[in-house]
Amino acid sequence: MIFLIPLRDLTLFTGDSPDTLSEDDVVARIRADHPALFAGARIAVADGMVSIEFPEPPSANKAEAARLLEQGVQRSRQGEYRKAAGMLARVLELDPANGPACRNLGMVLMELGETEKARQYLVESALHDPTDPWPYVVLGNALVREPGKLEPAERLLRKAHELAPDDPWAMNSLGGIATERGDLAGAMDWFQKSLVVKPDFANAYYGLANALATQGRFEEARARLHNLFRTAKMRDARSQAVFGAARDLWREVTQLLGTSRRDESLSAVRDYLAAISQRSGFPVKEEWGEFPENFAAQTQMAWKKGRDHHLIRLRRGYPEPAWHHILAHEATHIALEADARAVGRNRWFVTTAETRAKAIQLMAPEIKKLARQGHAEERLAELVVQLHNGATAFVFNCAIDMVIEQRLRRELPALADAQLLSLDKLAQEAIGVTSNQEIRKLTPERIQSVNDTLNAATALFVRDLSDGAIDHVAAYKPFHCLQKAERLYATYRNAAARNIGPGEEYDLVDEFATQLGVRGWYVWRPDIGAGQDVTPQAAPDPAPARRIDSPAALMFLVSALDRLKNLSDAEVKSIATETALKGTTGIDLDSPEKIHSISALGNERLSGLELICLMHAAFQRIHAGTDVGVDFSHIWPAAQMMHAARNP
Repeated sequence: MIFLIPLRDLTLFTGDSPDTLSEDDVVARIRADHPALFAGARIAVADGMVSIEFPEPPSANKAEAARLLEQGVQRSRQGEYRKAAGMLARVLELDPANGPACRNLGMVLMELGETEKARQYLVESALHDPTDPWPYVVLGNALVREPGKLEPAERLLRKAHELAPDDPWAMNSLGGIATERGDLAGAMDWFQKSLVVKPDFANAYYGLANALATQGRFEEARARLHNLFRTAKMRDARSQAVFGAARDLWREVTQLLGTSRRDESLSAVRDYLAAISQRSGFPVKEEWGEFPENFAAQTQMAWKKGRDHHLIRLRRGYPEPAWHHILAHEATHIALEADARAVGRNRWFVTTAETRAKAIQLMAPEIKKLARQGHAEERLAELVVQLHNGATAFVFNCAIDMVIEQRLRRELPALADAQLLSLDKLAQEAIGVTSNQEIRKLTPERIQSVNDTLNAATALFVRDLSDGAIDHVAAYKPFHCLQKAERLYATYRNAAARNIGPGEEYDLVDEFATQLGVRGWYVWRPDIGAGQDVTPQAAPDPAPARRIDSPAALMFLVSALDRLKNLSDAEVKSIATETALKGTTGIDLDSPEKIHSISALGNERLSGLELICLMHAAFQRIHAGTDVGVDFSHIWPAAQMMHAARNP
């Protein structure tokens, strides 16, 4: 096999003029620079051309080399560069004249940071096939990153363009050279020419967007980035860098645009809140509070809290203009309930002692497994209750949040920048929590599966809402939840295509819960005032699962208060969480059988009613107003008075 290369092209690689070297010197230089490759080759120089003749390898070698070449290229596309390098090196041992193996090995070594070895193989690739532009492109792009090497880099890239005038990579790289020189108009011309040839070329879209952003043309820059996200494909692992850079630029540009429009954005949100206040019959007030990461706000409805106003509490320190979106999002929760109330379809999402018991009972084996790992029982009990409450709330909010975000995108275009910045921040916080190995070690598998799947479904939704600009879906691949998340998201899309009417978002919550296998984790309670202008005094209690006001319950409550009197808050908290966990064995409030025990009470046994009374008293001590799923409101004041009388 014979390869020919113009003698003058050697200057591109060596920097030396061939005019200064004799023919023998040229041959000696080639052999010295590439001793392994040309050990068995015949090299000659004549009439301004270098000829390189390789002996034909055995057919068995060529067949094995072809097989390994295919595997090596596939490995490199998957980002397994070290494995690819080994395979491609073996190809060259079997078939030294294999130009594609030289080229791909050079590219792989560039990814591994082995620049000098990479250059050697890329030069050899060019010597194998002087008509291939790729070695010149890769070598030129590598030189661009080195100080003072812009001129030789441009010579290599122009040679690539000369060899293949329609090659989009060569044109894109020349656009990069122009950008480095500050010739933004020239750079944009190269990028646009590249896109004419390859309309889905991510690198060219990014280069064009970067040039536009450098000129302060932020709207145009973002439009090109959205073209990238909509049309370009992540072809292999090497595409990740340009997509990552494009998303970083998108965040920077969107932050600049959002900040410049913050007055317009906030004004639109204020008008939105005013309309919701009028529609719901109550003003919407806001205040700032301390919330943990990944918890942006809390909304208290007037009709649930018996107030003359709605209250939205925002996380202090949330950045501007992203918090405009949080305010609008929470206000839309109010709007959805108001709309559902207007047509008599509103209902309360409630967890009770019974639903908690059912949920925790399903996780009993997982909880016992965690206990066997040495975790303190009191801390574990408290943690499982907290995790269960958080997961249940997420089941309710995930589907409804999708409805809300789509509504905001449709009704508040002035909020678009703040909305996407906020969703991106929340998505990154969710990944941080999901990936925290300490949290995962202490979380029952069922709860973890629910959270992973809902977070992944949200990531799918946000990716589509942002036209691909915010894409955190891959972060959930290690948790094996994407298939379930895809099904959840498809459920939302199908519902949205049919138009979700007032109150129908609750049906979507049920569909999500059913797919996740957690429909028994909550119940719905009717909104007594649905369809009416409910006054604060007439606001319904959203949580009563069952009213108990028997004399036995009264005495059990008094006894519970007596038991807790001399205990510290930490001890009472431990009892509260342990009683909540006793749902793993079920709680029968009507059975007199004493089958429940609490570690703090030693060997004493309690009936189901005694246990729930103890739970109620403990929770009222550590967090007054906590709902345990049973309504003791008619006898609780009397129990407190009797306890006080017995303990003057």
